Amino acid sequence: MNYVDSMLEVVGNTPLLKLNKIGKNVAANVFVKLEYLNPSGSYKDRMAVAMIEAAERGDTWNGKRLMPDGTVCDSSAGNTASALAFVSACKGIKAKIAIYRPMLRGDSARIKIADAYGPDVCESSLPEKYLNSEQIEDFIKENHDLTYIVAGKMHSYELEKNNDDVVWVDQIFNKHNYIGQKAIGHELYDQLDGQIDAFGCSVGSGATLLGTCLALNEKGVVPELTYGVVPYGSEVYMQLDKDECDRKEFKKSDIMMRMAAAMGLDKWVTERSIIDEMIDAGYPDKFFRITTEEAREMANCLAREEGIYCGMSSGANVAVAIKIAQRLGKGKNVVTVIVDRRDRYLGEYPNDVYVV
Repeated sequence: MNYVDSMLEVVGNTPLLKLNKIGKNVAANVFVKLEYLNPSGSYKDRMAVAMIEAAERGDTWNGKRLMPDGTVCDSSAGNTASALAFVSACKGIKAKIAIYRPMLRGDSARIKIADAYGPDVCESSLPEKYLNSEQIEDFIKENHDLTYIVAGKMHSYELEKNNDDVVWVDQIFNKHNYIGQKAIGHELYDQLDGQIDAFGCSVGSGATLLGTCLALNEKGVVPELTYGVVPYGSEVYMQLDKDECDRKEFKKSDIMMRMAAAMGLDKWVTERSIIDEMIDAGYPDKFFRITTEEAREMANCLAREEGIYCGMSSGANVAVAIKIAQRLGKGKNVVTVIVDRRDRYLGEYPNDVYVV
């Protein structure tokens, strides 16, 4: 007999696919790690398992332990929401997901997918709770969505602080996010016998890139090139002055930390983020900016030519991987990640937007 006892056992060990059609006109080989085949539909399942199990051990930023009758919480409107809800359902624990106001739409497939697993879904606090009108106007002018996102994170911070049974897993600062994703690097090493010349992916928290690169390094693999991908015009965590930047040309954006300080999110002000750890570890070598149109066009091509039904981040990842494959030459292996399924963007189709 061959079976599993829990859907949590299905997380990870995803296939690696060589792109033989889209990549046929470039000299190097392009491989994609099919993370969209994880149970809830994205790479975030690995993160959710690692963060929740760490919380169950009490290995959290403040030593707080997630008890069997406790509640795990975070603020999200994307893959994190469905991943946390999925893992919580499998473990029989409660989950509370706070959704940012700009993303709280009735047609949001992402929210519907998360809701199917049975978490408590609520609207996150608004910036008005933490900022005066002048601050709100200034921050919204700088980055509208991020203003609501940081307010949402403050909502989760307060939930944990005011409730003994609630643990905020805080994916942006939680080391178990990238620790959980180190398995991607170990699997890639086995799947390609360590022959990895370039690796990169979209950078939100930075956990997938950092975790994978650290794991490869543990195996003695140092890719010729590591790279990060961000959406053009909405670089939240990194400040880029052009579409392709070397290490010395990019720097961490300070807007998120300024918002956190203004709203009283002390945890973020005093702790090091995963982005900080990624940069200090020497990753990535380059950053690339990709437009929504480029990401959407490649996502469409992946569906029509390779049968991969994926979202915009995956399209962006492959678009950059193809560029790099053209440069590296014959026999080289370029690897990236298919992040999530496109079904969670059905409310936006065919005008899906590339965000992280």
